Amino acid sequence: MSGRGEIFLGDLVRALAALRPADRATAGAVCELLGLAGPPAPHPPAVPGAGAHPADDRPAGPASGDEGAARWAAPPADADRPTPPVPAAAPAFSLTVTERGGPGPAERPSLPEPLSAAGQLSALSYEPPWTPGWARGVMFAVVATPVESTRVDQRVLVRKVSRHQAVRSVPRLRRPSTRQGVQLLIDHSPGMAPFTEDRDWLRSLVGGVAGRERVETLRFRGSPARGVVGTDPLAPQPHRPPTPGTPVVLVSDLGLLRPPFAGAAVAAAAEWTRFVDSVRHAGCPVVCLTPYPAERHPAPLRQRVTLIPFDRGLSVTVARQARKAGP
Repeated sequence: MSGRGEIFLGDLVRALAALRPADRATAGAVCELLGLAGPPAPHPPAVPGAGAHPADDRPAGPASGDEGAARWAAPPADADRPTPPVPAAAPAFSLTVTERGGPGPAERPSLPEPLSAAGQLSALSYEPPWTPGWARGVMFAVVATPVESTRVDQRVLVRKVSRHQAVRSVPRLRRPSTRQGVQLLIDHSPGMAPFTEDRDWLRSLVGGVAGRERVETLRFRGSPARGVVGTDPLAPQPHRPPTPGTPVVLVSDLGLLRPPFAGAAVAAAAEWTRFVDSVRHAGCPVVCLTPYPAERHPAPLRQRVTLIPFDRGLSVTVARQARKAGP
């Protein structure tokens, strides 16, 4: 319906596409409800003697006397007038509703899909940034840190004994573990607005791999050096690095994407470099889950941060190698 209240042919087409009437009678009823059925076809006026022989209209016999003769001799007064044309009947409006994609008389494009019962189109299914079958292994490679196990490192022990070195402690093998916990820093800057669902998915994945009670989740804008917020968004606080050895995981583009008119809301690479240096100085490794390939980030950040991209082709082996080769 237009803004002035009129109903046009397009409104009728959309109504029939959404309702899908089963027969012509129902479609006609919809047309009548919208006032687009058209006026009824008028009946043509009856023409005396049309289609019949003049002899059929004569009485059984001529009237007696001069009155009867005059009646037969004199033609009717308007016999010489031309017969007025019969007005053509207004064509009734009719639509033929066909199934979507079905054959039509003119091979016209199919009608659009109707709206759902709630009046909205069905939501598209979400595609996570990593392959779901590998996601937990990739996240474990990201958040795990090497810790000593109970197994003896025999190679180191034999090497020390063969060199006649003093063995003051038993060397043990190291294994990856999440016992150190994780500090998760989630970027809410304008450049990360298109990745809202990815942020939520990654936050849930970190909690499922490292344990929710071991994950400290903080949010920030620009960079964490400007302040972070925890459970209360109205109570910002300065960022404090966690216990030495605890990995700091960033979900951010590190200021790579600068939307128009963002201005100072997006932190520059120099600000990110200073923040990463402060965290590394506190003894915490820094890993960034970024929506862009690692080679697109500035070289000073690539030298300081282990970059794990949003890539469905990322495997557990590649994530482990990147984590092991990281600064």
